[in-house]
Amino acid sequence: MKRHRRLRRLVPDAELVRRRAAGETLRALAADYGVAHTTLGRYFARAEAVRQLRETGQSERRAAATRRVAERRAERAIRRQAKEQAALARAQARSAVAAASSAPWPPRSDYAGWLDERETRLPLLRADLRSPNDELAERAVEAGGGVEAVIEATGLRTRENVLRAIDPAILVRAFDNAAASAPATRSGPAAAAGA
Repeated sequence: MKRHRRLRRLVPDAELVRRRAAGETLRALAADYGVAHTTLGRYFARAEAVRQLRETGQSERRAAATRRVAERRAERAIRRQAKEQAALARAQARSAVAAASSAPWPPRSDYAGWLDERETRLPLLRADLRSPNDELAERAVEAGGGVEAVIEATGLRTRENVLRAIDPAILVRAFDNAAASAPATRSGPAAAAGA
């Protein structure tokens, strides 16, 4: 059995393993932990450290994949909400036009007029309930920003907060902006034709 040299001043912790599994260099880690990079090299050559790195890397990849799936699911839900809101707005506009053109006679009394008005009143749409954060998000999206720009502009701090608080119609444009600005991956027939 191979004996390992004693590590001087290195106190390994879970954060060290996580950062190394994420690809951080030994020299950067050594500066933060106050040891030589060779000390870290000897530590990560140990069988136990290799096993920890492998397990941490796998769990990080699984967590990242889970986050991506959740983000795609949330984006589909937001797009569905925006589509439903647009359909509701179109239906309300049609019914308002139909109600205005079909007023057969004037009301008999003020109370009857009030009742008629109450019956034809339509509920407020999401576009009618704009918040200051919606206005800030709208400006960020008009400037070509994606969801990260909306987070920065509104100060909502997390993607979940933005998805919960901002008008879905604005978020759909933010998703489209982010997709348009994302670097295109070369694959498939187009990449083969361009090569």
